Amino acid sequence: MKVITEADLPLKEETVCTIGNFDGFHKGHTFILQEIKEIAHKKNKKSLVITFEPHPKKLLNPENTPCRITNLETKLDLLRQQGIEYVYVIHFDKSFAEKSPEEFMEFLSKNLKCRELIVGHDWKFGYRGKGNIETAKILGNKFNINITVIPPLKENNERISSTKIRQLLKEGRLEEVEHLLGRTYCIKGTIQRGNQIGKQIGYPTLNIKPSEDLCLKRGVYSGFVSVNKHIYPAVINYGSRPTVDGKQILIEAHIIGENINIKEKTEIKIFFKKFLREEKKFETLQQLKNQIKTDIKKTLQMLEV
Repeated sequence: MKVITEADLPLKEETVCTIGNFDGFHKGHTFILQEIKEIAHKKNKKSLVITFEPHPKKLLNPENTPCRITNLETKLDLLRQQGIEYVYVIHFDKSFAEKSPEEFMEFLSKNLKCRELIVGHDWKFGYRGKGNIETAKILGNKFNINITVIPPLKENNERISSTKIRQLLKEGRLEEVEHLLGRTYCIKGTIQRGNQIGKQIGYPTLNIKPSEDLCLKRGVYSGFVSVNKHIYPAVINYGSRPTVDGKQILIEAHIIGENINIKEKTEIKIFFKKFLREEKKFETLQQLKNQIKTDIKKTLQMLEV
């Protein structure tokens, strides 16, 4: 998979493309990706996903910006796993936000060589969302882009949506999240050095810095860590570590039963399976150590490893 930059534009090859935040990367998104891959293969074109960073609402409506389900690193990793050939990450700024629907479609056609555009039924685009599906079809005729509309994917008569997944994450309902995603919820990141408290008490952790606005409920989880092509069971804490300092928000994963030396800045993926308990401040490190023992026991039972 190639992540396209400005230097790569205009593309030389024609593309089948789709546009969206792909924050949740749920079953509905996966369905759209399968469609663009099939059409691209059939018409001998390249598959292209166009996404945004940051979320457009962060600029347009900051008070109502939704929390994030994934970070950009995780999103790109998931797109790579899906076999997408090109990804273009639009830096969503004031200049881009002010493009008219016609300017936006012209950009897709001339710069990204988009000849087939696959979008959801409620897609809006251009300045203040003035463009809709009908606008896209009219402009598509002008700029040689065929528009395909995908209906919403439903399960049990309920639409699978990022909004629903955000709410479930805030409540720590990981089993339901996994069902809607069609995969285990995970966050990819780069290991950062912590304050070594875990190591001091016999439970070293791998630490990554999450997005500030991550949807996930703070607390302790059972799950797995994927590092250097190995997968290990882990107890995971997401929060401010109130027993230690209560300041910095981190995701910390203690790999169970393994004493492995992993260097800083190594990329890892942390998979969240089940919420164990709320984050809590302990009076002493010994109390924290005792609680971690209990967390490990519960995790091994839940994961059946």
